[in-house]
Amino acid sequence: MTRKKDKNLLDEYRKIKNEMLFDKVNEVFRKNPDNYTQKLEEIGFEYHEEEDYEKIEEDKATPQNDRQEYLVAYFDGEHELSKKTLHAYLEERDSEHPNYPLIRKYFKAANQRLKDLLLFGLDQDPIIIDLLNDLSFFHEFQNILEELVNRFLSACRQEKNLLNFSEIVQDFYYATEPDSYDALAKLKELFPPDTEKGKNVEFVAVELLKNRDEPGHIEF
Repeated sequence: MTRKKDKNLLDEYRKIKNEMLFDKVNEVFRKNPDNYTQKLEEIGFEYHEEEDYEKIEEDKATPQNDRQEYLVAYFDGEHELSKKTLHAYLEERDSEHPNYPLIRKYFKAANQRLKDLLLFGLDQDPIIIDLLNDLSFFHEFQNILEELVNRFLSACRQEKNLLNFSEIVQDFYYATEPDSYDALAKLKELFPPDTEKGKNVEFVAVELLKNRDEPGHIEF
């Protein structure tokens, strides 16, 4: 009984200590939003700069084959955009081992030639979901909201397969929601509720609302 009582007292002590520490940390952030590192160190915390592992990967990334060398040459302005460039990009994207760090750094740099390539691909086929999502990723590093919205709307108008349409609707929502753009409201304007696409938009809207706290693709 004594040992159990001692354990309970120890647990209670730890709980109180953690609560006090939590309150101190909150107070530091509240009172010193611009100088919290030094203040946290004063109450016993050690500050360590978190390494950007993605950047380390990107800095080390080099082309590993002819296709990747060709794409890098395009991004760096050494040859003009063509269907061959688009084909090389899509091949790399769909390859078994794509060189993500190599390509990703051009997204993060908001490389204009990469953007031109994505738009060129969507000009050829407006409903390529992978290119729409890549354009969404590009938007994270350069605000191209108007262009992004127009491309998604074009894809929604032209996609005839309802399963693919549903996926595009979801991706449209997730791509523009951080910008406070109401993609679902716009789609409800475009597709009346008595149409197949309109019913589909209504269904996706309901499912997204249910899963708002756990974003992910809806299963159909």
